[in-house]
Amino acid sequence: MAEKNYSDKEFKQTIQNHIDKTHYVKVFFSEECPEEFTSGFILNVSENFLMIQESHNFTLDGIKIIPYNRIEGTRHKKFEKTSEKIFSEEGLIKFNQKIISNTSLKNFESLFKSLKKQNFHCIVESSTKKKNIFSIGEILEINEKSVVIKNYDATGKIEKTPDRILFENINFITFNDLYSLTFRKYLKE
Repeated sequence: MAEKNYSDKEFKQTIQNHIDKTHYVKVFFSEECPEEFTSGFILNVSENFLMIQESHNFTLDGIKIIPYNRIEGTRHKKFEKTSEKIFSEEGLIKFNQKIISNTSLKNFESLFKSLKKQNFHCIVESSTKKKNIFSIGEILEINEKSVVIKNYDATGKIEKTPDRILFENINFITFNDLYSLTFRKYLKE
């Protein structure tokens, strides 16, 4: 695993190499995250975020934005190389360059504004000291410290009170995924 602890500059060079060569990678998360890792193709990186096209069972499913401080390391070894070869030979590596270009990775505020402008519902996974929080829905408000999500539950019912999420508590933001793209068609007040 390429770990961030060997040097921030070297780690970012490794990330850029994965992007340039369209490597299929596993990205490992820090201990405070509710998940251990995700797999897919890194699409973009900034000083603050990593953007990865996630995959599940040889399908590309959604883009996950990971705050840089939540990343523990990456891996591109024989298992990932095998998946990469299958994706390639099956002609499954197709990225939406317009979405990549139109999604800001400058800071949380610009990121959420760019997602709202593209009309994406998003999944925001966050944590406080007491609990992990899962919010899904339309982006209502954005300021320099937080985002407000018009959350809905697993039945598609929109909750009466939207979720205000502090940027400092965010672990991941997922959008353009099959779950949120499909579910938003079946929402009820």
